[in-house]
Formats: sequence, C-alpha cells, structure tokens
Amino acid sequence: MKLRELCISWLSLTSFLLLMSSTTQSAQGQCVQADVGVQYNISGSREPTERSNDVEMESNEDCQGNASVTVGVQGNEGGTGPVRQNRKVRHRVQGGESKGQVDRSTVQIRSNPQIDVFNTAED
Repeated sequence: MKLRELCISWLSLTSFLLLMSSTTQSAQGQCVQADVGVQYNISGSREPTERSNDVEMESNEDCQGNASVTVGVQGNEGGTGPVRQNRKVRHRVQGGESKGQVDRSTVQIRSNPQIDVFNTAED
C-alpha cells in the first residue's frame, strides 16, 4: 500500500513540475560588453607616464543575447623621455527584442591595467 501511495505522489509531483515548466517563460540572456585596454611603459624615464583611457559603452534598452569585446594594447619600450599614451574607444552593442518586463540591463566590464617599469639600464 505504501508503494502505491508513493508512486501516486511521485506522479502528481512530476505532472505538477511539467505543467509549471510549460507555463513559465524561458530565461533570456542579457547583452555583455567588455573592454580590456593594457597600457605599459618600460623605459629609463623618471617622469610619470601621461595616460588617458576614454571608453564609451552604449547598448539599446532591449538588448539580449549579444556579447562584444574590445581589446587594445599600447606599449613603449626604451628611451628616457616622457611617454604619452592615449586610448579612445566607442563601443556599441544592440540586438534582440523586448519580450516582457524582464530587466535587460547590459552587463559592462572594464579592465585597464596601467604598468610602469623603470629600466635602470636606460638611465
């Protein structure tokens, strides 16, 4: 008798889960933007490196299911004079269509390591 009740309970639970999964909305991915910009200077200059890293990221409100990555490397090796590094990026991603009231905020990731190494051999 217990086995019969257990089987009926299991079938009821399985039917409930199947019914719920067919009536709920499926998950939809957001858009992702990533920017990686490495700026490095290996020199004998005693002056600090002058740097700018101007990154502008845009996406439309209902963006979903897209990913875009920009990568840039600026480097200087050698010398004793001042170093200037300027980076300007305009990054736009769009796509998808609005399907309900799901938050579609685009995930934006920025990484800009700036590296200075004083080379005594250049001094």
